[in-house]
Amino acid sequence: MINKIYLDTVDNIAKKIIRLKEKKRKVFCLIAGSQGSGKTTLSLKIKKKLQNKKLKVLVLSIDNFYSSKKIRNKLSKKISELFLTRGVPGTHNLKFLKKTLKIFKSNKKIKYKLPYFSKGHDDILNSKSLNLTFPYDVFILEGWCIGYRGSTQNKLKKPINNLERKFDKNFKWRNYVNKMSKKYEVSIYKYSNFSVFLKIPSFKHVFRWRKKQEKQIEKKLRMNNKELKNFISFYERITVDLLKNYKKYFDSFVTIDSKHNFGPLRLIK
Repeated sequence: MINKIYLDTVDNIAKKIIRLKEKKRKVFCLIAGSQGSGKTTLSLKIKKKLQNKKLKVLVLSIDNFYSSKKIRNKLSKKISELFLTRGVPGTHNLKFLKKTLKIFKSNKKIKYKLPYFSKGHDDILNSKSLNLTFPYDVFILEGWCIGYRGSTQNKLKKPINNLERKFDKNFKWRNYVNKMSKKYEVSIYKYSNFSVFLKIPSFKHVFRWRKKQEKQIEKKLRMNNKELKNFISFYERITVDLLKNYKKYFDSFVTIDSKHNFGPLRLIK
């Protein structure tokens, strides 16, 4: 809910980025939070604040880097059929993400086209692209698994839900997701200058909030309740881990209550 506290939080995050910009040539910021937590809206409001200060801002979601259905199909045959479903680390095109970050840090004047991923079609649309015009002063990357660094083998072995119990008995899906999570960390996340975690009350809120997002998609392309519950189960392990360990992974956090009210920005020492 957008109220005074929410607007103050936006303002405080923007001020933090501006202070960093005064010390550094470029600022790479991470914003993480579960599905439906409000990452995209928050990122765009921060962008507007920064633009008012004459800064050029690039906001992208980890979702902008999803691999095509064709690539996920190959991964499903090689490792686990669970990779047919997008979402977890390993289902993104890390090559494109690394290149985008590299161009941003280079400060070069470059026009770069990113493939366009349609959530409704669950695939790359060849007819569209995301056209980026570098350089940018600030790069905000947001996403549900942003900042996650992977888990221990002991934790991986214990199934967290029915999806893992029934369809990942050999741990191949979990192990590969974990391996890629660590790769995302060393390739992308460790280069951030500031990170924010949106802390929701619990995973049980994800379905209701994610359903609101689904309604924004064309009706014939939407998931029904059963499909949606199955879909978010792919996200449960990492979401729960982040909720438990966010103070180890991030520079700051914002608490969100059950009515979706944002609290103030709190720095983690």
